Amino acid sequence: MSRNVGFVGVGIMGQRMCRNLLKAGFPVWAYDLNPAAVQAVAALGATPAPDLPTLARQADVVVTSLPDPAALLAVTDGPHGLLAHLKPGAYLCDTSTVDPGTSRKVYEAARARGIRALDCPVSGGPPGAEAGILTIMVGGEAADLEAVRPVLEAIGRKIIHCGGAGAGEAAKLVNQALVAAHTVAAVEALLVGRKLGLDLDTLVSILRSSSGCSWILENHLRIKALAGNYEPGFALDLMFKDLNLFLQTATQAKAPALMAAAALQLYNAARAAGSGKLDQTVVAREMERLAGIALGALNPEQ
Repeated sequence: MSRNVGFVGVGIMGQRMCRNLLKAGFPVWAYDLNPAAVQAVAALGATPAPDLPTLARQADVVVTSLPDPAALLAVTDGPHGLLAHLKPGAYLCDTSTVDPGTSRKVYEAARARGIRALDCPVSGGPPGAEAGILTIMVGGEAADLEAVRPVLEAIGRKIIHCGGAGAGEAAKLVNQALVAAHTVAAVEALLVGRKLGLDLDTLVSILRSSSGCSWILENHLRIKALAGNYEPGFALDLMFKDLNLFLQTATQAKAPALMAAAALQLYNAARAAGSGKLDQTVVAREMERLAGIALGALNPEQ
């Protein structure tokens, strides 16, 4: 397999993954609707592609990192899309979080043209992308995963084959549902504690060494909502999209998802309040409003 990589979508996550591909020695062609994003990765050594057909013709492997199913289909479908211009035998690795049905649609359209498609959603956020230690959940043919493994190893540490097309996305949506549920459950519990007169520093100190702790509390809430920092690591709009996709997929599978449904409405309230571009933990603001009390901010040494 040749080493030419095309990268479509070089935003917060894509830029970091692109940088690690360049560090690993892969020649990278980059494309994004935002010219400033392309300029940023060009400064790192990527070659700007003027359009998708040009990028597709240069690449043996294309990696996409896009915000939603519509964006993925926009870059893959149609006469100016990737699938119309990739060489037979090329690989398409989609790291976006979309629904399994969309991934299967892309897989089938790619296969009809002799192109090998894999859904490769990632977990670990911008810090994991920066460090090249993302977890990558892969759906598609096992042999295709082995063919592109060197590319994926440049951006991730744990690469797991989950099954056929769409299976990687199914696993990612399960993870996202738990992120949302853990976020709102932790905020809810802390707000109850605050209404009972407990100090936030005391509560968090107890939880960090108790069974009620969670990865979300320790690694996300503590440095975001509980520090009064809502600059997006992962935007609330994206969490709402992921959680909504999880619920749609669960409904199609006739699997009840009661906790996720309740969490979705809290995220929807935060969107309605205009907080969609802020960090997903800003859902705490709506929960504070409902509880009639503020969480407050942790002591910086906490």
